[in-house]
Amino acid sequence: MGLQKLIWAELAVEDFEQALEFNVEVLGLSVVAKDGESVHLSCDLDDPHAQLVVSPGGTGVRSFALGVDSEDELARFEARLAELDVATERRSDARPHQPVSLAFRLPTGQEVVLVPRPGRPLYRHQGFDVSSMRRGVGVADLDHITIAFSDDAQARATAHVLTEGLGFRISDLFVNADDEWLAAWTRAGEVHHDVGLIRCQAGASLHHLAWTVDNMEHHKRAADTLASAGHLLETGPGRHGVGGNLYSYLWTPGGNRYELSAEMPRILGERTDPLVRKAGEFNSFSAWGAQRPESFTRGS
Repeated sequence: MGLQKLIWAELAVEDFEQALEFNVEVLGLSVVAKDGESVHLSCDLDDPHAQLVVSPGGTGVRSFALGVDSEDELARFEARLAELDVATERRSDARPHQPVSLAFRLPTGQEVVLVPRPGRPLYRHQGFDVSSMRRGVGVADLDHITIAFSDDAQARATAHVLTEGLGFRISDLFVNADDEWLAAWTRAGEVHHDVGLIRCQAGASLHHLAWTVDNMEHHKRAADTLASAGHLLETGPGRHGVGGNLYSYLWTPGGNRYELSAEMPRILGERTDPLVRKAGEFNSFSAWGAQRPESFTRGS
C-alpha cells in the first residue's frame, strides 16, 4: 500500500500566544493558514501544507497525519482497519489543502488521519535545500512522532493496529525483565521509525514530536539559538542507543517536548523481525553512555 511518512501533527498548547511565538520566532516555522482558533505552521518555504497545527487548551497530541499516495488508497486502508474492528470516518475539507481524509483512533487514544498527498516529493534534495533562508533553529522537516502509552496491553494493541491495519513494521523493541513493553519504534517505510511508542504516566498522549536538523553542527547551532532565546535543552546533544540518530530534547513553552533529530538510519533489505533489547542489558537512550534523564518518563 502507498503509505508515506508523517506529514503533520496537531498539538494542544497551554499558553497559545507564547507557544506560537516560540514556534515562529525561535523554531523558525511560518504561518500558512488559520482555522478557527488553530494556527497551521510550515517549515518549508515553498510548501503551503502545514507540518504543525497548534490549538489552545491543554497539552499533548490531538491528532497526527500520515500521507498516502492517492485517494484510492483510503478505501484499502478503510477495509483493513474494518477487519480489525477499528472504526473509521471519512472527512471532506477537514483542513486547508485536505479535500478528503480518513480518520481513526489508536488504542492509546490518539487520532490518526490518512491524507492523500500524491504530489509530495519523494525525498528531501540537499542540492535544493534553502537552509540559508531558514529562520531561528531552522528545522528542515517534520521527522517523527513518539506517542505515549500507559501499560503493556495498550502498547501491543496499538502496535497491532499500526502493523496489521497500516502495514507498519517494528524496528526495535525495548522490554523489561518480564518482557513487558517499555518502548517500540515502528516504521512505514525504510526509515527506522515514523511512529514511536514510549511508556509514560497515565493520561499522557505525547512523549515528543521530532523535527529534522541536518547534522551535529546544526545541533550545536540550534542549542545556541535556543539558549540565547532563554530555552534550555532537557538533554543532549547525543546519539541514541536504539536507532542511532542524533538527538537533542527540550520542553517548549506550550507544554510539549520536542526532539531535534539528525542521521536517522534506514533499515536494510526486507527485514520484518524487530530487534529486542532488555532493560539493564542495553542503554537504549545513549550509545555514548549518557543516562536517560528522570524527566524522560513524563509526557504531555
